[in-house]
Amino acid sequence: MKAVMCPNRRHYVAVFSIFLVVSALLTVGMNCDDGYQLTISSTGGGSVTLPGEGIRSYDAGTVVELVATPEEGYEFRGWTGDTAQIADPNSASTAITMRGNYSITATFGEEGQGGGGPIP
Repeated sequence: MKAVMCPNRRHYVAVFSIFLVVSALLTVGMNCDDGYQLTISSTGGGSVTLPGEGIRSYDAGTVVELVATPEEGYEFRGWTGDTAQIADPNSASTAITMRGNYSITATFGEEGQGGGGPIP
């Protein structure tokens, strides 16, 4: 026996199939909300040695250890950028709690040149 579908029924099946595909894609996209990106960089005169520089992904709530290391003749001046979740933005060795996507920079300056930290 052969099943025959009327043109209207084919239209509804096609629309429903598209709906299912779009729903699946949106669900997959929403499941990505529990992870965040941390972009880490530095100014001249030093680098971020832990966890390193670049873009990394972390689960929500993860505490990421940060260590900024100055080159010889330079000193750490502070963290800049999205610093609200950094435990101590003025410390070269601190941590950030991942509650969103953040971009932070370790800033360095020449020793003895004053300027203090960038965070008041």
